[in-house]
Amino acid sequence: MEERPAIYIVDDEYRMCHSLRSLLKQRGFEVEFTTSGTTALEGFNQKPYDLFLLDIGIPDLDGFQLMDAILERLPDAAIIMMTGDATVDTAVRALRRGAYDYLKKPFNPEELEKTVHNALDRQRLKRENRRIQRRLRLSENRYRFLVQKSPDLIYTLDSRGRFTFVNQAAESVFGYRIADLIGQPYQAILFDEDREKVRWHIRERRTGLRSTAGYEMRFKTGPQRTVQESGTDMIPVELNATGIYTRSNASPAYVGTYGVVRDISYRKMLETQLLHARKMEAIGNLSGGIAHDFNNLLMGIQGNVSLMQTDLEGDHPHLDRLQQIEQHVQAGAGLTRQLLGFVNGGAVEIKRLDINTIIRKQNRMFGRTHREISMKTRLVENVWAIKADTVQIEQVLLNLYINAWHAMPRGGVLKITTANVTLSEDDALRRSSQLLPGRYVAITVTDNGCGMDRQTLQKIFDPFFTTKPKGRGTGLGLATAYAIIKNHGGHISAQSREGHGSRFSILLPAKNGKVHPRNPLKPKSLVRGSEQILMIDDEGAVLQICRDNLKRLGYVVVTAESGEEGIQLYEERPYRFDLVILDMIMPGLSGADTYRRLKAINPDVKVLLATGYSEDGQAREILNEGCKGFIQKPFKLEQLSAIIRDLLDEACPGAGAATDHLT
Repeated sequence: MEERPAIYIVDDEYRMCHSLRSLLKQRGFEVEFTTSGTTALEGFNQKPYDLFLLDIGIPDLDGFQLMDAILERLPDAAIIMMTGDATVDTAVRALRRGAYDYLKKPFNPEELEKTVHNALDRQRLKRENRRIQRRLRLSENRYRFLVQKSPDLIYTLDSRGRFTFVNQAAESVFGYRIADLIGQPYQAILFDEDREKVRWHIRERRTGLRSTAGYEMRFKTGPQRTVQESGTDMIPVELNATGIYTRSNASPAYVGTYGVVRDISYRKMLETQLLHARKMEAIGNLSGGIAHDFNNLLMGIQGNVSLMQTDLEGDHPHLDRLQQIEQHVQAGAGLTRQLLGFVNGGAVEIKRLDINTIIRKQNRMFGRTHREISMKTRLVENVWAIKADTVQIEQVLLNLYINAWHAMPRGGVLKITTANVTLSEDDALRRSSQLLPGRYVAITVTDNGCGMDRQTLQKIFDPFFTTKPKGRGTGLGLATAYAIIKNHGGHISAQSREGHGSRFSILLPAKNGKVHPRNPLKPKSLVRGSEQILMIDDEGAVLQICRDNLKRLGYVVVTAESGEEGIQLYEERPYRFDLVILDMIMPGLSGADTYRRLKAINPDVKVLLATGYSEDGQAREILNEGCKGFIQKPFKLEQLSAIIRDLLDEACPGAGAATDHLT
């Protein structure tokens, strides 16, 4: 049921009040009255009234005073003044002070009803207008919030390409004050190298009713976003824009542009990471094959050197030269280890470590030989433990130190810091799509050397990329560091500017538990034996040299140049062989499949993997399946003899039950 409008009458004549109430009630209004101005002040506070009928001549409080009091409390109140002595001045005075209308007594019912309805209609219109205005303000505020808080730059240009509007992203994201951009041409914030390309594109878009979507360009960094904060003097962006045209049936005229610009730095970073990962994978596959074949060649050289050393007396003049050849072989093996390092990281001895201890040791060693470099450290106390391979982490630090040394040929300062950090999901994603949220140990290596330009910075982790003169670098140092950190579940990044030095930042996952000290390797010497060994390898030269070396140690050696041949020999007399030395990469039947076939024939078979690859990857899978040992080519005879002896002396279920290998 619709609520009836409420009217409040104030007149000092009781009969007038009573008549007006009767008249208005008959027409559907709710009416109350009073004959006192003082009482009226109390009455209109008790109930919300839609309309007031006020007599001007009230003895205790005239109508004007009462109207002022009502309007003070209800500024939009509808008020009709009544008087028996109306003049033009009185009417003007009433209207100026806020009355809707006035009535001169006596008035007829039709005049009263018409005036009341008009006043109420106006009141309703005013209320509806207020509601509309509130909704408009709310809508405008929502619009302003959405536009101003957008992380994208929203802008408009006039027909000459000058900014007429930009939102707050201009400052918060791109580093430009809004007031400084308004009236400026859009070319002012374009990266210099992109101006010509964008100019032709914008000109083309002005020739018709066409839009731009997904167009990539670069903005210069604004003065409010420093290069130190952004890491570069440009920001890659994606533009979506459309022209603004006059509405005309004939030929619409271009009047400006509306557009949205998105900062795609993070997307570009992810794309770069993906491209780098794919490139590393491709180069890694190639490098892994090269390293494997090269290690087989080195194995032939190392094996012949070992044979010659066993034949010569201790004072023979050729022993020094053989030792030099052996050193060159080990240097070549070190190079292949770097190749394999960025294939899979090569971490083979994972332990909980104290990174501060490793840094202090590495600083002492590096500082002794590079006294022109001032080493400064800021290491956090109670640093969290990391789970890593000591040798690999030392290699990462050394590679970064050498890189800094080359950047400071006349000396300089090398700063190393550590910190415990906890990354949220957003923090981890901002750094790399590969990182998981959690606890990390952060390591930074900063130099004040010559720095790098943007093009160099984008390539520093690429294998074989180097800025050093020919013969002074392989281009594997930083690529190996990248792979090692990645394979430890961490992240490495670089920031640099020409003339302002470089900073490398490393994150390594923190682990709970105590730190394990590193055990020094025990020196080994030749260990002999007489057991029978089956050696399976597709490289004939490797088979020959290893067979000759093992025979010198007293072993009986049978060779096979493929997995199929090795399986056939083993199947004939499974317990003839005390040990199988198996290559991992072979054509036809692979090392892994050969191992599984051997296990199917004899579950207790002892197998030693001998390969040019590292222990990770496929080798790790075979070792996890029960393979007894691993040795990486090229190896010295002392190493091979020691590990063979360890495996043969290891207790084996069923050992001693078979004696056919003695016949």
